Amino acid sequence: MKFILYLIFSFSMIYFSEKIYLICFLLMFLMLMKINLIYNLWVEIYWIFSFDFYSFFLIILSIWIIGLMLMIDMSKVSKFIILFLLMILMMSFMTFNLLMFYFFFEVSLIPIFLLIKFDGYTFERFEASLYMFFFTMVTSMPFLVIILNLMNNFKTLMYFMLEVENIKMWGLIFFFLMLVFLVKMPMFFVHIWLPKAHVEAPVYGSMILAGVLLKLGSYGILRMGQLFFISMNKFSNLYISISLIGGVLMSFVCLIQVDLKMLVAYSSVVHMSMLIASLVTLSKIGFIGSYLMMIGHGLCSSGLFYIVNISYSRVMSRLLFMNKGLINLNSSLSMWWFLLSISNFSAPITLSLLGEIMMLMSLISLDLILMIYLMLLCFFSAVYSLYMFSFTQHGGLNQIIKFKEVKVKEYLILFLHWFPLNMIIFSLNLFMY
Repeated sequence: MKFILYLIFSFSMIYFSEKIYLICFLLMFLMLMKINLIYNLWVEIYWIFSFDFYSFFLIILSIWIIGLMLMIDMSKVSKFIILFLLMILMMSFMTFNLLMFYFFFEVSLIPIFLLIKFDGYTFERFEASLYMFFFTMVTSMPFLVIILNLMNNFKTLMYFMLEVENIKMWGLIFFFLMLVFLVKMPMFFVHIWLPKAHVEAPVYGSMILAGVLLKLGSYGILRMGQLFFISMNKFSNLYISISLIGGVLMSFVCLIQVDLKMLVAYSSVVHMSMLIASLVTLSKIGFIGSYLMMIGHGLCSSGLFYIVNISYSRVMSRLLFMNKGLINLNSSLSMWWFLLSISNFSAPITLSLLGEIMMLMSLISLDLILMIYLMLLCFFSAVYSLYMFSFTQHGGLNQIIKFKEVKVKEYLILFLHWFPLNMIIFSLNLFMY
């Protein structure tokens, strides 16, 4: 709790002195080494707010990504919106009341909607923001009705009280309960809003959207799996089939992309497909593997969107054939392209590697036939990630490019994405309970 309060204090410094803010943010590395938690218990804070193992590190991830976002040059209004979003995200992960979780889950849509609508690049940002808004709002209405019905029947909406009830739900009702989280992740078939939102969002909007907001959907599925174990077990085969087949199809879509932001956005859908499949197995190793992948993907995808923006701000284009031969212009930046690209397909020693291994174990133990889809997913993840790296860094240089020097602060932000992604694997005792 002291760590979280220290982080919030450091964010207030962004309004007064950026140098003080950077010093405070870097000092967090020392405090991260001291984290200790009773993993299998709820640690109460106040009233309906507390945290446990599954929410604690997502809170840290939210604070970390937003801390990196605040290093980017932006208006004071945008900084205020981002800090408001941080508060909403922390409340979402801390509450153990289902109705309050729904409230914060929906309110988190407002800041990202404003960032896309007012800080976006092109006129299509209005369409993208409305796509995201209506996809989320339409699917959330049935969820609210189900919550109120649970309150009427069981007289409580606390997680630990509902968990002991062993609630059984009729198929269609459970489908609508899950749909709001599947749209948020997003799952194949309901993913249309995500590439549009990423392409039109400013760089800090894409970072928080890929880094943390998608994890709200994963966190919701994880909690629903604990509360409605029987119903989830009944429909797990359906969700696994759609997720894995959709993930393979999305891998092919990644291979035909010519826009760097679209490629990274669709790669998020591929990662989320395996994550959904692992979560609905309801096994302990599946939960922990998915949890590690949430953190790993949050850091990696945020870093990829940031490095794409570094190139875009200099080349003034996100097209692959315009971003060729960049290694001839800045070899140091090419190293970061390589490190983040290989992290995108869970290369050693990233945190995503361990998460992916545990997810593979949980799915293969369920049915060996799933190995075919998982092999295709892992293979094509490497293919499109290396395709993105090789196409942008090698080949003939575009002569019309005037590539400005990369600032030290930009390298620092890339390092602060990569360092925890690769170093947390040396402190895995934090995730084992």
